[in-house]
Amino acid sequence: MYPAVSAGAYRDEPTPAAWFERAASAGFEGIELVLSAEGPLTQNTPEEVWQHLPERAAEHGLKLVGLASAAFLEKNYGSPEPADRAAARDLTLWMLDHAAACEIDAILVIPAVVGRAGEVRPRVSYADAYNRTFDAMCSLRHEAEARAVTIGIENVWNRFLLSPLEAARLIDEVGSPHVGWYFDVGNVLAYGYPEDWIAVLGRRIVRVHAKDYDLSRPGAAGFCPLGEGSVNWPAVVAALRRSGYDGPMTYEGNAPTRATCERLRAILLGASPCAGEPTP
Repeated sequence: MYPAVSAGAYRDEPTPAAWFERAASAGFEGIELVLSAEGPLTQNTPEEVWQHLPERAAEHGLKLVGLASAAFLEKNYGSPEPADRAAARDLTLWMLDHAAACEIDAILVIPAVVGRAGEVRPRVSYADAYNRTFDAMCSLRHEAEARAVTIGIENVWNRFLLSPLEAARLIDEVGSPHVGWYFDVGNVLAYGYPEDWIAVLGRRIVRVHAKDYDLSRPGAAGFCPLGEGSVNWPAVVAALRRSGYDGPMTYEGNAPTRATCERLRAILLGASPCAGEPTP
């Protein structure tokens, strides 16, 4: 495993080149590209820019490890609105095409939102969200296979796929090596244990997001610097190694420094991520 960073950490930067420069200067070895409505990379970004991204990243010693979009929080496969489901499929196909063109072999999707934190009523029934997600993945698996890009489902606070057994079942029912799990360590701690999820998901895990979370501070306030929360990092890394995962560990947070990367390296080595380090 090796340290990578989400480009979302550099949301204030105007260009992908600036992302790459900051990621490399902090010591990361990979970067996850982020597609947004407004920002350095959108669906309207010229194709020539996308085509040169692998070369530009390589000039900074970086691997492109993924392509993510938060747009699925609003329009996804589980939506009760057919137009939203169609938009989610179109976005997935667009991401698959551009990931393949950039030599990226995994994309991140959020399949459905039953509800967000603070919402007292569901947006869609759990069963409908599951069935629609299953149908979408069964169709999109063929598109992913044709492009040799894996669709990774991320666990977020969307009140959906709340058990590792359920998550594993969905992946197995779809039955494709190009549909897997984009596991977020910090996101799961509010309702589960990362090492337990990893043990169940095993080789279904295609990417890992590294975030820490302090259980003494519920809600979004619980996210904190690596090593300062409740995540049992030695257990997480040991579980990932047992599962056979050897890909990037991608930091997702705000303005990571070299100290952040060093903490992540310490985690990957099984050492204390905070020993002698200032708070990033």
